[in-house]
Amino acid sequence: MKINLHMHSKYSLDGEFDGNELIEKFKTQKFDIISITDHNTCEVYKNINYYNNIKVITGLEADAIINNHTYDFLCYDFDLDNVYKYAKDKYESVEKRQSKIFNALVKLCKNKQIELNNINSYNPEKEYAHAAIYRMLNNEFLKEHNISCVSDLYRLSTINKNFPLYIDMHIVWPDIKELSEVIHDNNGKIFIAHPYRYNILVKDVLNEVKDFVDGIEICNNPQSVEEVEFLYEYAKDNNLLVSCGSDYHGDTRYSKECEYITEEMIKDVLYWIK
Repeated sequence: MKINLHMHSKYSLDGEFDGNELIEKFKTQKFDIISITDHNTCEVYKNINYYNNIKVITGLEADAIINNHTYDFLCYDFDLDNVYKYAKDKYESVEKRQSKIFNALVKLCKNKQIELNNINSYNPEKEYAHAAIYRMLNNEFLKEHNISCVSDLYRLSTINKNFPLYIDMHIVWPDIKELSEVIHDNNGKIFIAHPYRYNILVKDVLNEVKDFVDGIEICNNPQSVEEVEFLYEYAKDNNLLVSCGSDYHGDTRYSKECEYITEEMIKDVLYWIK
């Protein structure tokens, strides 16, 4: 069977296609089961006209906080109406959310006299706040704090209370206990997404989240076969479910295929799908 449980539509800031186009693309590629997991919104499911005989599982990639770390959690198979409303109320629109983050960071820069270049160029409809701040900070500041990419700024620096631009991300994200309760109360399941992407040792990530999730996304491009196998064995050793997805955003970013997934792994994914 062909399965992909992690992809993004235009309702994510960085998705290329709408929901109907995604269904058509994956049906053409003979996929059996997919899930559209937009960032902090279920809006795509209100705008799908047909499913074209492909099984589509309700999905959401939601941000939540554990011990000051922001993680991405894949939520599946939930009752759509209630989770749709929760996501819309809690996360608001991507533009409002990113504007809150951007304004908080700009205020910190002003208070600490940290120079930002071309500040009026930011458009929250087209760019993540941290990406904008990263390109606006001068190279000397970035080098001084060992920040070499946007991920360093977002995943490591602005969550560090000793960093001059620390912000409490509860201004936009819920605590994991709140998110987990909402998903479980609505008959869904929650998985940690792409454990290798948090600029933290993967074992530390897994040990921090394992008590709050039902499972682990074991495949997410780009990864190696060794990483997939490690995540799969960790899940089995800790009685956690497994999910797989390529994090497809469009034809220019990641493929449709879930790499290095064995028949045994596919069976374990199918085990929990309703």
